[in-house]
Parts: sequence; structure tokens; C-alpha cells
Amino acid sequence: MMPVNVRNKSGVRQLTRMPQVEIAKPLFRAMKIYRRVARHDLDQGMRRDLARHIRRLAEEGVRDPGRLTVCGLSYLRELDRQRASERS
Repeated sequence: MMPVNVRNKSGVRQLTRMPQVEIAKPLFRAMKIYRRVARHDLDQGMRRDLARHIRRLAEEGVRDPGRLTVCGLSYLRELDRQRASERS
């Protein structure tokens, strides 16, 4: 499990652990949806970057799997746009 910053009752930040499974589901769901919409597969670099992005969000305290998925999709769209502009 990974450390996650959360605030306790007194407002002090503390570290907790977030199970890998909670991150894996939004990660795979975002990849699956994006493949369907974009009509192309994600390369290894995009998958790695997406995993890091979702992990970072989880470490910052985002707990909702749906929110992690949506943020992951937005991140993939931005990555795809950046790569398309680099090719032009």
C-alpha cells in the first residue's frame, strides 16, 4: 500500500495507506474507456504516466474511484494532445 496524506480531527496532516486495488481499478477503467474513445492503444509511456498521475492524486487524498477515473481520462486526453502537437 502507498502512503496518503490525510488530515485528522485536529487538522494535522498524517500518512495513511491506500491499497493498490483502489488505484488499479480506476487506472484500468480509464485505459479501457480511452482505448474505445481514441480508437488506439496506449503506449507504455502513456500507461506509466497515467499510473503515476493516478497514484499522485490518491496520495493527495482523492479517494473516489470515479473521480480518479475521470481525472485519469482528462490526463490522457491532455497527453494525447501534447503528443499530437509535437508531431505537427
